[in-house]
Amino acid sequence: MRSFESKKGERVVRILTYLVLSVIAFSIIYPIFWLTQTAFKTNTEIFRAPFALPSSFYPHNFKEAWGMANFTRLFLNSTIATVSGVFVVLILTALAAYAFVRFDFKGKKILMLYFLLGLMIPPHMLMVPSFKLMSMLHLRNTLFSLVLTYSSWICFGIFFLRAYFFSIPAEIIDAACLDGCSEFRIFSQIVMPISAPGLTTVIVFYFVWMWNDFLFPLIYLQKESVRTVTLGLMNFAGKYTSYWSLQAASLSIALWPPLIFYIIFRNRIQKGLAEGAIKF
Repeated sequence: MRSFESKKGERVVRILTYLVLSVIAFSIIYPIFWLTQTAFKTNTEIFRAPFALPSSFYPHNFKEAWGMANFTRLFLNSTIATVSGVFVVLILTALAAYAFVRFDFKGKKILMLYFLLGLMIPPHMLMVPSFKLMSMLHLRNTLFSLVLTYSSWICFGIFFLRAYFFSIPAEIIDAACLDGCSEFRIFSQIVMPISAPGLTTVIVFYFVWMWNDFLFPLIYLQKESVRTVTLGLMNFAGKYTSYWSLQAASLSIALWPPLIFYIIFRNRIQKGLAEGAIKF
């Protein structure tokens, strides 16, 4: 009797779990679907039936949006800033996390606490000092200003990779030390390859954050030639009217690169989060 009640309770819990997950999945997938199908409508059809499927597909919106916003230049600028920022952050966070795991030094706990406190500072608090700093360095209207700012976003990466490096068996490191490997060789040829899932997780998280960043490009970049994708989307919002069909098309164009990037590496992200969570 107890076994039957236990199985019945597990079934109810499983059904409720699937129901909640289905609602969450629908709330995430439907806006993307709605935005994509809206991009194939005309303005008239959007106002007449905003939630209905398009009666006839109108792909000209994508061509017009691409040319109007000059997405070729926007994608190039965003790619340069994002890839450069991710590369610098990955190197800094991996080296710092390895140092926290491998070495004992004075002030280690205080320094780690300092980096953890950095996770609690909202970016909006840094707007004025960041703007003044870039003005003093004469880096406004340059993509390097974004790369320099993104290079300071290391707190999460250090925290995550530190936990991931702790999950690496100490016997592997000890065996490498007995074989006469230097610390740099252990780091570059043993720790980094083993930590590929964790590194991929960090790369994807930072790629999405930097690609979608709107705040710092807004305060740094005024020239059209250095604007990123997020700034280019403002071209479709007028003061008195908006091109809703072109807005939907441009948002779809901007949305899919980070989404595809995440889908490609989703298995490594799940593995990295699962293994890194062991020592959190």
